[in-house]
Amino acid sequence: MNTFDSKREQIKAAGIKSFAMFGYHKTTLEDIAGMLNMKKNSLYYYFDGKDALFKEIIEDAISEHYAKAEEILKSNGTATEKFNKLIDCLNTFISEKTTTYTVKVSSYIEISKVIKQSFPESHDKEIELLSKILKEGIDSGEFKKHDYKTKAKDIADIIPAIFNYHYLNANSEFVKDVDIKPIINQIKRIITDILNGIKK
Repeated sequence: MNTFDSKREQIKAAGIKSFAMFGYHKTTLEDIAGMLNMKKNSLYYYFDGKDALFKEIIEDAISEHYAKAEEILKSNGTATEKFNKLIDCLNTFISEKTTTYTVKVSSYIEISKVIKQSFPESHDKEIELLSKILKEGIDSGEFKKHDYKTKAKDIADIIPAIFNYHYLNANSEFVKDVDIKPIINQIKRIITDILNGIKK
């Protein structure tokens, strides 16, 4: 990695910390530059602005998640096994990205909204992956015929909503202080009930 790319990675790391602490709207380039002992104007040599920096951070995270999800889709196993693995992958993605850093609950909720508005294709991709496995189960005779696209959308909507609900109602300032186990267990129960309802 050359010096330019190395500095970009340092800026992204500082950006993640700043967005996690202050949220998207309150984070400034001054905050990020201050973490690196740089001048604000120096950041423009590496990124066009705060929006460009945020976009790249999110795109990196999304790309990493979907690379893992695509591997699950191509793997061997029943549709039920793949579906559960994909749900585990999504749970891990959300929980790791929110607990690795010192993310304020308020920042998490705000950033979630910004991501949903700015990256609608990410949600569409999640639905597409879930749909493919549900259809695979129908085609193999493992699942009953059903509206798999609507089912996939419902599931893709439910999981982040469950995280949001627990985070908001945990009376914790930081996401890392919220007990993640009840969240994962609730999601697994719901997914098990859904899959049992469509199994032949």
